[in-house]
Amino acid sequence: MNKKLIEKKDWEYYIYQDNNSIELSVPIPNPNPGFDIIHILNESEKEMYLQNGIKALEGRIKNMKTNFSNYKMNSWR
Repeated sequence: MNKKLIEKKDWEYYIYQDNNSIELSVPIPNPNPGFDIIHILNESEKEMYLQNGIKALEGRIKNMKTNFSNYKMNSWR
């Protein structure tokens, strides 16, 4: 695994590239102790992101913050 940060807005989102996949990480402070919510972009999302930038992922980011339990969660502890 050789993750490379390709875009970020501190405390809003972080986007990493790992070989052929793109990972979206969204930090949330609650529930305690805080989590990074992780989503690997599907092919459609990846193409839209590469063409249109972060605007293409705004809906996904909003969904990740609201429905965080539906995603992989990495605790800050």
